Amino acid sequence: MEYKIVPVNNTLVENDNKLLQIEELIEAKRVMLLEKQKKLKNISKQNQFLEAVKNDYTKYYDYIAQQKQAQIKALGLLNGYIQDLSISGQLSKHNIDDAKFEQEKILKEIDEIKKGLESIINNAL
Repeated sequence: MEYKIVPVNNTLVENDNKLLQIEELIEAKRVMLLEKQKKLKNISKQNQFLEAVKNDYTKYYDYIAQQKQAQIKALGLLNGYIQDLSISGQLSKHNIDDAKFEQEKILKEIDEIKKGLESIINNAL
């Protein structure tokens, strides 16, 4: 059997090289897409975790805000009670002075609680 030497067609070689380059690009893109898929999966997990943290924080914030409002209401009722005792005339001069002192303390405490509540509200937004 005799082999003939066939001249290599330059366009065939060029086409083969182009196909190899395209295959390499496709493989590189496939690897890149797999890496991106892994990253997106991790980011998705992180977002779910952060969403859970945010929900927990919102519940905690709501609870603290309710507690502060309940404190303000209770101190307001106590202040009203002391005011009623002072006005009713059933207290001695000494007791009236004590009642006024306690009212001042209550009003200061209400102001402090309101500032704390305002701080919580402003930081939550």
